[in-house]
Amino acid sequence: MKKRERDKELPSSEFTKTDINIPINRENFFKEFLTKVNDFKIDNSYFIKIIKYIDDYILTKSLGIEQQLIELSNAYYSEKLVLVFGAGLSKNFGLPDWNTLLQELILITFQQESHQSYDNANVLAKLYTHFFNPNPLISARFLRNYFIKEEISSFEELVRKILYKNFKKDSLSKSNLLDEILQFCVAPGKSPNLDSIITYNYDDVLETFLSKQKIKIPFRPIFKVGDKPRLDELPIYHVHGFLPQKGKLTESHKITLSEDIYHEQYTNIYSWNNIIQINKFRDNACLFIGVSLTDPNLRRLLDIANTQRGEETPQHFMFKRKFQINELNELLNKYLKENKEIYDEKVMANLKLEDTIKHLVNMKQKFEESDALSFGISIIWIDDYGDIPNILKKIRRRPNK
Repeated sequence: MKKRERDKELPSSEFTKTDINIPINRENFFKEFLTKVNDFKIDNSYFIKIIKYIDDYILTKSLGIEQQLIELSNAYYSEKLVLVFGAGLSKNFGLPDWNTLLQELILITFQQESHQSYDNANVLAKLYTHFFNPNPLISARFLRNYFIKEEISSFEELVRKILYKNFKKDSLSKSNLLDEILQFCVAPGKSPNLDSIITYNYDDVLETFLSKQKIKIPFRPIFKVGDKPRLDELPIYHVHGFLPQKGKLTESHKITLSEDIYHEQYTNIYSWNNIIQINKFRDNACLFIGVSLTDPNLRRLLDIANTQRGEETPQHFMFKRKFQINELNELLNKYLKENKEIYDEKVMANLKLEDTIKHLVNMKQKFEESDALSFGISIIWIDDYGDIPNILKKIRRRPNK
């Protein structure tokens, strides 16, 4: 790329929100960036132009934190607020995320196939994951089919066992986040109250917490066709399946983990869980906590709902942690040191690392804001996940308009 070409102003047709595709993994992001620096000798001035362009694009659509809180509070007091939970909620209590769950299942497979001890199989499983980086959906499909074929155990029973293996039940009572969520759940059937809760987690952490409270909170976990809450019950929709700690598991408890089940849900637009999500995303203001926008089915459903939303429909919101300059600086320096043969001294001298990191962080956050806005979601940037309870408290207390 010649200098005079890259110094041109970016025409709007060349950089639209649908073109944005940023790697989720931070280290991969730096690898791609540095490769482009090496190939094209991109300098800081070009990044500044891109950032200015994105700023101009997003400025008219982004909301400040005060306006975000007002809109969320209005949605709550209008009984149009839906809380949407992902793995980030349960992980704090010792439950595994999706990748950790798969690694545990792979470990059992290695034990069965190689007749190794637990420790040896654990090493094999970690090495396998590290070197081959298996696709999670494909791995889950293989594992589900393997356990069914070998008749080792009910797949869902096995997943449940792994799910709660390190569950820290005592920590529920010490969670500021759950305490604040509780305040939103205490008045189902009364006013103001939540419209509902959607969770992508299989576990019953939230139900366990609510049932332990001194005050009775009517709620109903919904995870299959035909489940309907009463008017005085708060519905908790487990749209990827439900594996409670106790009780017999049936066909209704089938979870969306393996690729074939995922495809079944993806292709059946009229499945109960797809319909619930589309309706809630279309008609309500959803606040996403511990959820990322990397799931293709979630993105598809948000897109469908977004095309059906009216002008007066409230916006959605999502918590995201700001990218930390110090953390990214360490990652970039580490990568540069490990790849000295690729980046010569001239390139290193032109990088101006501190400024480059700031530009990268700014650009990455603007990209994510633009991507989220394309689904009708406004990002609430936080310094730490521990900030969420205080923000929830402000929403309940109704900020001044």
